[in-house]
Amino acid sequence: MNVYTLKELEKCLHSVAAINQMQVKEYLQALQDENLIRVEKIGSGNWYWCFTSDAKKAKESKIESLKAEESKLLNSIADTEKQIEDETAKRNIDEMLDDNGLDRKALLEAHQGLVKEMEALDKELSCYSDHDPADILRKAEEIKKFRSAAIRCTDNIETLESFIGQMLNDRSQVANLMAASCGDEYVAGEGLKDLCFHA
Repeated sequence: MNVYTLKELEKCLHSVAAINQMQVKEYLQALQDENLIRVEKIGSGNWYWCFTSDAKKAKESKIESLKAEESKLLNSIADTEKQIEDETAKRNIDEMLDDNGLDRKALLEAHQGLVKEMEALDKELSCYSDHDPADILRKAEEIKKFRSAAIRCTDNIETLESFIGQMLNDRSQVANLMAASCGDEYVAGEGLKDLCFHA
């Protein structure tokens, strides 16, 4: 790092770079605006200096910004090339269709018509799903599972009723407890109502 006063720079720059002493201040101001040199007012004069690392950092920063710009431009070029390829392919298809007496607009309309027809057929097919053999078998399996679960729960409740009856040794208390727990499904003196399964 070298430090100079304005007078030293006026002498130096005139002999080294052939800069007129009157223009030295303008050059120094331009360098200062570009952050290439630093200036500090000490006492009555200005002192000018530059760290070598500042120049290196400035160059690295410039390189990074240029790389980012290059990357952005390369992406833009790739996007543009893709658009050109798509447009070229589209035009080739249009030319091929024109050669066969077809045009893109007619094909798009036909495609939309077919999509609507497919949606209507899907709706109609969903109406017949109640009679789908696979769906019927699945529902029958579910019914079997629910039936066996209901029978198992009924057996557990009756076992619990028998156990409570042995513990309390009072049928009326057991009947009241079961009626409170099971509600309308319990009939006093008979136990739980029979399960009705419809095939």
